[in-house]
Amino acid sequence: MIMALLEVVACAAAAGLTNYWMLERREAHRFASVKCEELYNLVEAYEQGLVAYFAKTCSLIVDGCPYLPNAEAAGTKLMGDSARTRMLISLYFPALSPQVKRADVAVASTLSAMRCYQAGSQEESGLLSLEQSLFDMRETFEALKHAIVMAHRDRERRLPIRRALGAPAEALRLAV
Repeated sequence: MIMALLEVVACAAAAGLTNYWMLERREAHRFASVKCEELYNLVEAYEQGLVAYFAKTCSLIVDGCPYLPNAEAAGTKLMGDSARTRMLISLYFPALSPQVKRADVAVASTLSAMRCYQAGSQEESGLLSLEQSLFDMRETFEALKHAIVMAHRDRERRLPIRRALGAPAEALRLAV
């Protein structure tokens, strides 16, 4: 009788642990997927905001208006998007830091080309340099978005990241 009772308890414990690990893994995968999607959408919005900002600023320069970097309210939103992107990358995707640095260099290069174009009285060589830097910036952001997707796929192959410390208690409540 005692052996049968111990057998039932052992089976219940094994089933409980198996269920716990399955729920933990599924929740960690869902959490990682959500963070990856959030990061991708944020990078996409940041890129589109930069493109719109540069398009508007370049058209102002062509019209003869001076470039004033602090005169735009859109810059505040871009800075907020950049800060959130950096936060997500540092917390959940630190392997993407080199791609973020390349994106920073591309944005700085585009700003420099825009200033040179304005200072050079809109010469054609300055315009070509600006167009090339805008193209390079778009390509760099496309590479960053591709790296985000690949990081998520690589994470799916490995064990997903662990969530907050409260996750085991939540998984055990779901198992019961």
